[in-house]
Amino acid sequence: MAYLPLAAAAIIGTLGLIHLIYTLRDLLSRPRYFAPRDPVLLEAMRGTQIAVAPNGHDYWSVLLGIHLTHGIGLLLFALLIALTVITPLPALKLLMIGLGLVLTFIAWRFFFHIPLIGCAIATALMIAGWLL
Repeated sequence: MAYLPLAAAAIIGTLGLIHLIYTLRDLLSRPRYFAPRDPVLLEAMRGTQIAVAPNGHDYWSVLLGIHLTHGIGLLLFALLIALTVITPLPALKLLMIGLGLVLTFIAWRFFFHIPLIGCAIATALMIAGWLL
């Protein structure tokens, strides 16, 4: 049932690619995907630095960087899932499932319904393909 984890990789990879596209769109033109709805707040974010780096980049730029690395991380997770399908290491399968569970929890706690549904389905596919 190797096709189930591959479907999970496709879901995670799609979410990561969309996240990267949206972030690049916000970076290269007028922000609309990850920007706050209140334009005054966006200007405030551009005008302040984060506490851990008071001489660093503005808050908005830091958030865009976080979004870029998040999208890249999801693409790498999708690649690891696909590589795990062809690698005979049971511990790697458990690690991928565990990471899927963690991402599902994070999506439930901090994101909105699309990442939550995608992470939950991808994790269920990994469990079904590797443990059942």
